[in-house]
Amino acid sequence: MTILEMMRELETCGDVTVWEHTTGEGTIYDVTMEDFEGFDEEWDEVMRDYEREDLVDEFLEALRVEGDFYYDYYFDGFRINLGYASYDI
Repeated sequence: MTILEMMRELETCGDVTVWEHTTGEGTIYDVTMEDFEGFDEEWDEVMRDYEREDLVDEFLEALRVEGDFYYDYYFDGFRINLGYASYDI
């Protein structure tokens, strides 16, 4: 399975949200890992379990993710900007 196929499968089950746009550089995919569910009654953060944790791991491994903040991953003809919903709290 390619990186784009993994990304689309994860989008289908709600584990990622993808915004796609085209520039002169090629296609850019802004990918948000949906790891944040909301707040509980005491306003503590509630983290979301992934539906396809195995595929999330495979996707992140394919990107060779290192670090904790937003990163751009460049490929032939497209770029993935990866972030996490929990960053926006």
